[in-house]
Amino acid sequence: MSKRRKRIPQGNPPGSPPGHPIESAMPDVADTTVAWHSYNEATIREHPSIGLEEALRGLTPEVIDWIHFPAAPDVTALRWLQERLGLDPLALEDIHHGRQRTKLERYEGHSFMVVSVPVLHDGELTLEQLSLLLGPHWVISFWSGDPGLVAPIRHRLHNSVSGRLRKRGADYLFYCLLDAAVDSAFPVLEIFSERIESLEDELLEDPHAATIPEIHGLRRKLALMRRMVLPGEEALGQLLREDDSPLGAATRRYVRDVLDHHLRIGDTIDTLAEATRGLHELHLMGVSHRMNEVMKLLTIIATIFIPLTFIAGIYGMNFDPEASPWNMPELRARYGYPLVILLFVVIGAGMAWMFRRRDWL
Repeated sequence: MSKRRKRIPQGNPPGSPPGHPIESAMPDVADTTVAWHSYNEATIREHPSIGLEEALRGLTPEVIDWIHFPAAPDVTALRWLQERLGLDPLALEDIHHGRQRTKLERYEGHSFMVVSVPVLHDGELTLEQLSLLLGPHWVISFWSGDPGLVAPIRHRLHNSVSGRLRKRGADYLFYCLLDAAVDSAFPVLEIFSERIESLEDELLEDPHAATIPEIHGLRRKLALMRRMVLPGEEALGQLLREDDSPLGAATRRYVRDVLDHHLRIGDTIDTLAEATRGLHELHLMGVSHRMNEVMKLLTIIATIFIPLTFIAGIYGMNFDPEASPWNMPELRARYGYPLVILLFVVIGAGMAWMFRRRDWL
């Protein structure tokens, strides 16, 4: 039985005003905690769990501030961000609802980008959303998935004092988060590639292996990942093409590398999708070959029995030899039955030898 498909995520109710329900929420963030990093080349302050209001009060142009939401924020927290930072409600609406396609939006004083991140859990593939807000000296990230996505960036902030991350501006931190999200597709594709290779070996050994549902499952997962590639290329290209891009010239060269990775991901997805189609054809060829072998064996058996059936049919006509000397006089032979059986064996063995000599058996 096929699995029930997941429901399509719903947005605002029909007829809702733009930015709903962000603009209708009360700005109260008493229960919202975030991770806050404030750093420059010389110093760094980290607060793994701090109230959102306190973190926003600590924003200052003298340092780079990174506010990270490790869980999906509620509308009150988003409304507070809108009030304090002047964020566009349409961007906050996309953060609230989630499940957005990869895209880049430019607003006055800040930029907003959504990145689809493939997550494989117990064999099930989902596309989670990493949301990034980039301001003049701050980055706000929203990611409720595996914390391992942002952990390497935190590690670099603390352990690479002389590294580019500590020396560059907020746009470089934005790039690092973007790069981590895009590169997360490579381990998933590696798992798919290894499974496709093992399925190919299984099909070569046993064409009747119960692998067709898994092959179709892989094709659906690759199609899901393919849907994240095209909008991702568009968004990254927009970052690089715009004259007033929020990225500095030094950071753009690194984003070009992210775009190159994205193109490689697209090529890999196409290659693996073609491999799954090859697996399906391999299965059909194996089943067809097996059926041909069975039909060949049955045909050989039937062919061997044709002369035997002919002889048995003649002597099964039961003409009375007493009525005429021409009515099967050999029926009176003392060793007639053993001789006929011996004839059957000789004919069958001779035909089998002929078939094997011609490589038909």
